[in-house]
Amino acid sequence: MSDPQPPSNDKNTSGFFDVINKSTLAVSKKAAGAGVVGLIGFIAMLVVAGLFFVTENFFIAMLGVSLALLVYATGADIGKLILSSVTVFFSSRHLTPKAAQLQQTLAALEEVLTLRRDREGELRVGPIEKGMRIRLPDNALVRDLQAVQERRKEYDYAEYVVHSYYVECQELYDHSGAHLDFVSGSMPLFGLMGTVLGLIRMFDSLGSVVTVEDIAPQLALALKCTLYGALYSSLYKINATRFEQRLKGLDYDFDTLCRALKVIFENQAVIEVGK
Repeated sequence: MSDPQPPSNDKNTSGFFDVINKSTLAVSKKAAGAGVVGLIGFIAMLVVAGLFFVTENFFIAMLGVSLALLVYATGADIGKLILSSVTVFFSSRHLTPKAAQLQQTLAALEEVLTLRRDREGELRVGPIEKGMRIRLPDNALVRDLQAVQERRKEYDYAEYVVHSYYVECQELYDHSGAHLDFVSGSMPLFGLMGTVLGLIRMFDSLGSVVTVEDIAPQLALALKCTLYGALYSSLYKINATRFEQRLKGLDYDFDTLCRALKVIFENQAVIEVGK
């Protein structure tokens, strides 16, 4: 891990602000590309959902609408979001390798330092001797922390290194939860729209003589859109909540690991890479 280089004052070289501008331009192009793909995919999925609506298969129609909204929000990354959602449900590990290494390192430190929380929520550390050697699992994060100590850097530099492992997964959880919340909030509105369209079709088809037996089946059919809209909204909200819970867990792991590292640096303990 190399030390960060200070920006050059030479106007003819690519300095800090040039790098920021180029990064912003790259992000803008990527966002624009995702927006175009999302819009085209949204229209295509909405047309397919409309076909199922015309044939009165409202369950599949509302499923198509929910997927159309998801494509609109994520663009080409919809496959990654669906895979992440499945993984979050069936695994307790974080989604990115860096976050998994953070979790692994924290688990080892909790055992070595006997970390615990008191009744006030403050982190407590067991007895630790100055200069003691702490053996941690062999992963990229531990090797980076070892390099920080070998170069005689302070705790702030170690916290920056840990944050670089934390932020990638934090953004993934945050964006995934936001996309699912967007679909969850939109589905009841589309369900209501489907019901209104169904009622309009029902009234258009009615003759001059109308009985309750004629209206009831068609009314029930139209109201299914509202039901399925609420159902899909609930499912997406439950999925979004899983990401929010996982994000809170990641925040807890990051905070606890940083406090443990502060204790290590204050007591000049030496980090060793385990075999």
